Amino acid sequence: MPASSWVRIGGWVAVPLTLLALGWGLLSRPPSTSKASPAPAPRRDAPVTFVGDSLTAQGDWQAAFPDRVVYNQGVSGDTSFQLMARLPQIRRTDAGTYLVMVGINDIVWGYDPGRIAGRIQWLRTGLQIGTGARVIIQSTIPCASFRCGADGVRRVAELNALLARQTPPRDFVDLTPVMADGDGLRRAYTVDGVHLNAAGYARWTAQLRELGLP
Repeated sequence: MPASSWVRIGGWVAVPLTLLALGWGLLSRPPSTSKASPAPAPRRDAPVTFVGDSLTAQGDWQAAFPDRVVYNQGVSGDTSFQLMARLPQIRRTDAGTYLVMVGINDIVWGYDPGRIAGRIQWLRTGLQIGTGARVIIQSTIPCASFRCGADGVRRVAELNALLARQTPPRDFVDLTPVMADGDGLRRAYTVDGVHLNAAGYARWTAQLRELGLP
């Protein structure tokens, strides 16, 4: 693809201009005045793809859900920008259900919660277009205050409030009540204030199972 057809966002990643135009164009459309038909439920034999950063990458999701074909599209260090760039690769998993959890690296790099939420919704739209897939947005698991400070915990909470408002309730999973307390990520669930230990992954998995997911 010619270099002129790519654009670099925020000094981080190059994204095809056509992909940007498609995604942002869809997100900026005025809402339809007609009622949309309910999306068909994903087939139980369709793959499930977990999407995110190192928190997703380090989870053994196939072992957690052995009755499903599970792909792990978590990449350590990824922000929402990198997930946008990886959209074609993620779509190639041909999943019936995508579970997205990203944002903590964006927060660490100082990005605005409103813009992070917008990029996550862009990704959600990009995974839905032409696939019929269900895309579940999980709240961003916060860092612990001893690692990122009270302001970091506050900005994650702001991001999650936006995601909750922007995502249909049936497709939003709030992990905060089970993974965090007033000081952010619970100490019992983390090895360093950001990444999870075995107990943290077990609690995350249990929450998904309690909700009948994936």
